[in-house]
Amino acid sequence: MVGELTVKIDQNNIRESLSMIRNEIKDDMEIRNDKLYMQLVELLSHEDPKVRKNTAIILGSFKKSGVKNLLLDGYRKETIDFVKVGYLKGLSKQDCKSIVDELKQIQSELLADQDSDKKHVQSQLKVLNPLIQSYGTHKRKMVKLLHKDVDVILTTLPYYQFTLFDYVLDYKYKPVGQGVLVRTKSVYDLLPLRNYKDMIIPIKNCSLMEKDGDVIVERIRNSNLMELLENLFDNADSFYYKLTDTFREKDSKLMNTVVKGLLELYPDRLLNATKNYEIEIVLKELMPKKISAYLKLTLLDNPRFDYRKEVISNSMQPYVAATLLEVAKPYMEDYARVLDPFCGSGVTLIERCLIKPVKFSLGLDIFTKGLEAAKRNAKAADIDMHFVHKDSLRFVNTELFDEIITDMPTYAQMRDKAALTELYDKFFARIRKLVKPGGYVFIYTSEIALVEKNLRLQKNYLSLIEHNDVPRGKNLHYFFIIQVR
Repeated sequence: MVGELTVKIDQNNIRESLSMIRNEIKDDMEIRNDKLYMQLVELLSHEDPKVRKNTAIILGSFKKSGVKNLLLDGYRKETIDFVKVGYLKGLSKQDCKSIVDELKQIQSELLADQDSDKKHVQSQLKVLNPLIQSYGTHKRKMVKLLHKDVDVILTTLPYYQFTLFDYVLDYKYKPVGQGVLVRTKSVYDLLPLRNYKDMIIPIKNCSLMEKDGDVIVERIRNSNLMELLENLFDNADSFYYKLTDTFREKDSKLMNTVVKGLLELYPDRLLNATKNYEIEIVLKELMPKKISAYLKLTLLDNPRFDYRKEVISNSMQPYVAATLLEVAKPYMEDYARVLDPFCGSGVTLIERCLIKPVKFSLGLDIFTKGLEAAKRNAKAADIDMHFVHKDSLRFVNTELFDEIITDMPTYAQMRDKAALTELYDKFFARIRKLVKPGGYVFIYTSEIALVEKNLRLQKNYLSLIEHNDVPRGKNLHYFFIIQVR
């Protein structure tokens, strides 16, 4: 995209002019302004380091021949460490295929540098590592099909660890706070399980650490991190990694301390990157001020939810749907007729079709965008499903359904208490016209008062079989299993 700049360089206030130009430039913008270009080339020799840094970044947006060599030469001549990252940021906007070898040489020099401030080395590698990786010069790793025993945590909804037990009976396993700990010789065997969120591997000696960057680095030094990588991967020479956290309050100082410490511990083994990374080191604050570290195999392809091509606001995560359906499974029939009257993007109905065979499935919704998303997702899942743009309160069917499964609207979505109450009242009154006697209704919602009210009003033909609390972050949702009499 070619962009026009409105800001010009004021010779009396060069710093501010360059900052304003940087703010105007979008990531993919190309600048074509010969006068500005010549001014910037001259400013690369300016006595003010901050001017040189911003100039180098801006020059990266010019696609003229020779720019990358100009920036590369400027980097080599630059004597101020914090300025050097500006040249690399400028190069990151250029086609650097022809100078990858030079960039790799810079990378090697930075990794071997014992004299410069690690903060500046780290900031340069943060730009340089993904730039080099984008040209495919780094040998991509593969997780071994078979490896030595490793303990893996399959994280689940809180208190729903039991939904995984039937699927891990052939392994050594136990429930833990975050999910289920499973010992396996092949992580691939666990990939198809649908009702877990993430697969993380505890790093030994790194549980319940003090929330202090230096303490965390020292514990990682004495951990089995390198052993895990050698055990799990076909090639463990060097990894692009990202450090992530689930802290209750963000702590950038701590994170920077850990990244700096990892650079000192494993300068040629762990290369920090913000994209295209192969592993994550995840720091979780499971208890106040207590941190545990885990390894996440980011490059491990898991196709179980690949069908979710389209996502809409408030749509249920597939693993949540799969978990709740596991709870409802004993009440489901094989080859049932299933209706989702508020189908959204279709995730709940798709997961229902995957857990037990379905004779006929129908999704209704008045939200056109959601319905189109559901159609595309169902096609991607290769499931024969039907969708109708229809208000469920006006839908008329000729044959009753065996089940209703749905994620009902909430006040957070509708923002109209009277309309929400009317919707629930009318929907519960219509269930007898939609589901055959002996059939079931599975409802996920946060509106417990409206459900309980309507169960009382319709007690002559609806029986509550199960009421399950579903913690979702700071909020509490509920999963109701109701039988039609």
